[in-house]
Amino acid sequence: MKTTSAVSLAVTIALAFWAPAAMAQAVHVTSDHGVVTLSVNAQKTYALSVSRQAKAPVLSVGCQQKGKNVLHAITFSPGGILTEQEYSTFGKSASLALEVAIGEQKLSTNWVAQGNLENFAYFGKTEPERLTFLHTLLGAPMISIEFTPFLTGEPVTSTFDLSGLRAEFDKHPECAIK
Repeated sequence: MKTTSAVSLAVTIALAFWAPAAMAQAVHVTSDHGVVTLSVNAQKTYALSVSRQAKAPVLSVGCQQKGKNVLHAITFSPGGILTEQEYSTFGKSASLALEVAIGEQKLSTNWVAQGNLENFAYFGKTEPERLTFLHTLLGAPMISIEFTPFLTGEPVTSTFDLSGLRAEFDKHPECAIK
């Protein structure tokens, strides 16, 4: 009986130490025409107040090698259209500023619509600025993005577990950062 209790205790201790690592959010990898996309779903969905339909935000990093250059795109898909107050015009497309929280640090980030008002690419003014933000994401275990879905009037904060993103990123030569 004492052996069984000791084994049970050992298993419980092991689970306590390893469970957080095992619970890391999965990174979904897709590859299409030379573009590798690493995506992480938000930890929780949110529901639109009118339809009660569950929406799942997604944060993605796309990588593509073009000749000697490696291109990176960071995209955010909130799962639907956001309130008009968050959009501004940027050239011929819509853009928005979203607050991104990384630990205690809060960043105001600019995003540009990609063909519709449901998918946005991070817009850094320069390539070094985009790479700095990418490095920040790759080094962060968790980030949160706040936005207000259309027709709800209620802000939503989506949290993304990025703890597995760096390891997956490093597996793909298309994602190499010089």
